Amino acid sequence: MSDAEGAALGGGGDEAMGASDSAAEATVADDVGMNPLKRPFESLLQEDEAGRHKQQKRECQDFTPRRYQLDLYEVATCQNTIAMLDTGAGKTMIAVMLIKHFGMISKTNNDRKLIIFLAPTVQLVTQQCEVIKSYTDFEVEHYHGAKGVDQWKAHSWQEQLAKYQVVVMTPQVLLDALRQAFLILDMVSLMIFDECHHATGNHPYARIMKEFYHRSEHKPNVFGMTASPVIRKGVSSDLDCENQLSELESILDSKIHAVVDREEIELCVPSAKEVNIYYGPRTVSFEDLSAELGILYCKYDMLIAQVHCTLTNQYKDADQITKESRRRLSISLAKICYCLEDVGLLCASEATKICIERGHKKGWLKGGGDSTDQQSDTNGSGLFANSRIHMKFFEEVLHIIDKRLQQQQGATT
Repeated sequence: MSDAEGAALGGGGDEAMGASDSAAEATVADDVGMNPLKRPFESLLQEDEAGRHKQQKRECQDFTPRRYQLDLYEVATCQNTIAMLDTGAGKTMIAVMLIKHFGMISKTNNDRKLIIFLAPTVQLVTQQCEVIKSYTDFEVEHYHGAKGVDQWKAHSWQEQLAKYQVVVMTPQVLLDALRQAFLILDMVSLMIFDECHHATGNHPYARIMKEFYHRSEHKPNVFGMTASPVIRKGVSSDLDCENQLSELESILDSKIHAVVDREEIELCVPSAKEVNIYYGPRTVSFEDLSAELGILYCKYDMLIAQVHCTLTNQYKDADQITKESRRRLSISLAKICYCLEDVGLLCASEATKICIERGHKKGWLKGGGDSTDQQSDTNGSGLFANSRIHMKFFEEVLHIIDKRLQQQQGATT
């Protein structure tokens, strides 16, 4: 290498690099300080997003609760409560106020107690977690099976519980963690049950309360939220309803509270618009067709009675088999006639086809032959006789209905 080349790459190069560095610094200064329009677009987006988030958080934290929300909140700070409020009435905001209340108590006492928010679905868990983050300054995280928590060991839970003050999760996640002693209810100051009417039977809500809460020496506060505390079937009286309400209160160790003066709720909560639609009287009657199907039913009912004689010689429970067969035939006819009278020929035809399809799936025509052949069958296949009679009944019913359907369609074309 020549001296000239060395000078070019040496001293001269240092001067060039110095100049280059100065120029770079000036460029950065221009970008960052002098001319904000030249700043990276991604940086502007991030700052804009952060600014919007802070503004939204300030607006959220400045919300003014309604009177009925304050009333329920005050009750829930003193005793375990189930808030029974309409959908859209702001039950979650009462929960947020309680989170702030019990969170501040924990902070004042410096005991690091957890607040657990339970929701029955992953979608609700994610949604409620975002709400709590927006309306509080606590560290909040959500958990569900898709995050792999099923595989976590004790140290993973310890890290999470040390980092977050509010945890939002599906009830199964909490139930599993309690059963494996990854956490205990002594560590919890407040448990919130969203859609708490699910706390029945073997639902994880009920299991958490029965297996752990009611056996715990130091019980956390409980707040439940629901729009419909009675969900099970079979509620046929006021007494049935009261029994379900009492059972829910017992499981959650809480008292149900509703808003007595609904004037404010009616103003604040959007209600469904009721529309009455009136239908004119039916112009087509199928009484004659129903009567024809009734006569057909009597024919096949007699066939079942005839098969009974064959079954009596072969099976001890022949009476029960025949009774059940006749009952099923009667129920099938009633369903088909219901479709016929309420919806029409097409629906009755489809209902009959479904009956036939079910028969094929269950192998009712296994072995072939017709019902009259089976009555003299002494090799055990007589057991299939009633089912085959049913199939032939359905096929004949379908033929009658489809014939009338074709006549009706021909008359309209």
